[in-house]
Amino acid sequence: MALEIHLISLILVFPIVGALLVYILPLKNRDTKIVAVVMSIIPLILSTMLILGVLTDFVDLTQEGDFFAVENAEWIPQVGINYHIGADALSAVLVFLTSLLVTLALIHSWDETHRHREFNAMLLFMQTTIIGVFVSLDSFLFFMFWEVGLVPMYFLIAIWGGPNKKYAAIKFFLFTQAASILVLIGIFAFWFSSDPHTFSMVAFIENNPIGAASQDLLFIVMMFGFGTKLPMVPVHTWLPDAHVEAPTAGSVLLAGVLLKMGGYGLIRFNVQMFDSVSDWVWVMFGVIGVISMVYGAFVCLAQDDLKRMIAFSSISHMGIVMLGISTWALGGSQIGMAGAIFQLFAHGLISAALFMIAGSVGHNLGTRNISELGGIAPKVPKTAGFMMVAFLASLGLPGLVGFVAELSVFVGTWEAFGLWIFFPIISVALTAGYYLFAMQRSIFGPYNEMVEDPKDLRPFETVPLAVLTFTFVLFGILPILLMDKIFEWVAAL
Repeated sequence: MALEIHLISLILVFPIVGALLVYILPLKNRDTKIVAVVMSIIPLILSTMLILGVLTDFVDLTQEGDFFAVENAEWIPQVGINYHIGADALSAVLVFLTSLLVTLALIHSWDETHRHREFNAMLLFMQTTIIGVFVSLDSFLFFMFWEVGLVPMYFLIAIWGGPNKKYAAIKFFLFTQAASILVLIGIFAFWFSSDPHTFSMVAFIENNPIGAASQDLLFIVMMFGFGTKLPMVPVHTWLPDAHVEAPTAGSVLLAGVLLKMGGYGLIRFNVQMFDSVSDWVWVMFGVIGVISMVYGAFVCLAQDDLKRMIAFSSISHMGIVMLGISTWALGGSQIGMAGAIFQLFAHGLISAALFMIAGSVGHNLGTRNISELGGIAPKVPKTAGFMMVAFLASLGLPGLVGFVAELSVFVGTWEAFGLWIFFPIISVALTAGYYLFAMQRSIFGPYNEMVEDPKDLRPFETVPLAVLTFTFVLFGILPILLMDKIFEWVAAL
């Protein structure tokens, strides 16, 4: 018998309840953190049930069409708005990723004492908004979660950020708010074109109501809307500032899952809903992806701040997602599209570990600047070990999760574009260069005596990094755990 509980609604509700509890209850820092972690573990367990139900037969979920655990109730029927949620292979993977990273971010920030109740509440509140984006099947509901999700991240940067936190928070908000306007234009274009008027994303996927003559323009509008969140060049400049100033937990969720909302939107809307887009538009889409890959990797070579380097590397790695999508659109490459989806998952895991390491290095060694480190391996072996593994995973070392995603996209690039693969593959060499250069200067070589009293990772920092390292290996060696169903999902496009 199929599981009849309101599984996805429970995943959405528990973090909100947790946020209210930790904000209202007059608890001490340690007790607040315990409540927050527990209230994040519950949706993690439910998200695990969801992904098992979507990807395997281990959990029997109700299914309607291509979506599992669907819930549909009228909300504002006069204008065609419903509380319509559900999950498929694309969204279930990202829901699980979000739940996992929120729990690990809460644990990693165990020693946060400044306005600790508000801090934990913001992380839990953001969990609901991000998951809401991934499970919404009504475009009005989708936009509501998309827009509300800006609020907790803004406050995380503005209150708990670094010296230039106000500038970074305002820049983040302005860029993403402008992007939201473009997304809203696209959503209302679908609504006005539908007859009868509806916000149903399922209906838009099955039959795009936009005329063929208007699809190119609307595609570009939504591409820039979602691409700003991804982010892609040239609408990427908010990201480095936001990452450098954000607290570690904020950077973990920003890179790990908030950017994935952009990639998800491109696939759910631009790929699934637009059926008459001109080839030149898709060529532009792919070219922007390649430019983002090479530009992001090249700029990383000049960075001294670990967090800033990792931020630009995210721009490069999200360009891989755009390239993978374009291989499917222009060359029919299923492995390229599957690689793009897997890259969203892989980069979420890797970037979370990278920002945890950068945050721990800054707190425990007193600096994040690569030029001020050096020879730290004997002094802080756990920090050095996890840093090296995360760097190697990000540069695509075989056997780790990043390799699977990048290899799939490059195989798809060869299938679709042949020798044009030369241009995006430049980013691979640059990525290896800036990571190995950073490792050589920070981990190995003579110890810099200016770093006084270095401290290694504490248990609450070690546990999240150990979990993420395990996932690097698990999904690097056994990518079939996800890729099998992702391939099936891509084949049905």
